[in-house]
Amino acid sequence: MIKTKYFLNTLTDIFPFQRKSSIDWIVPASIGLGLGVAAGIGLGVLVAPNRGDVTRQKLADGATKVKERALQAAQRVSEKAGVSNNHVAGALGRDAGGIS
Repeated sequence: MIKTKYFLNTLTDIFPFQRKSSIDWIVPASIGLGLGVAAGIGLGVLVAPNRGDVTRQKLADGATKVKERALQAAQRVSEKAGVSNNHVAGALGRDAGGIS
């Protein structure tokens, strides 16, 4: 059985190949990511339909509406669960009372 290190050393002796370090791909990837983020922010600022304060207010209003809807839905579910609990507890109480 050939050991991996010996095999790789033999291959690198046969073929002129330089092993790359992780820095060889991290730096270009980081630069590309940075340029992409910068381009995205720049386009977002140029294409934005409203000023920043107007957009923040719209987002805050939307979040408030979502919160109110979620609270209303939770209240409805809680009420339905409470009604179901009372029916189940009543049925169990009658059954238990009849068995005793």
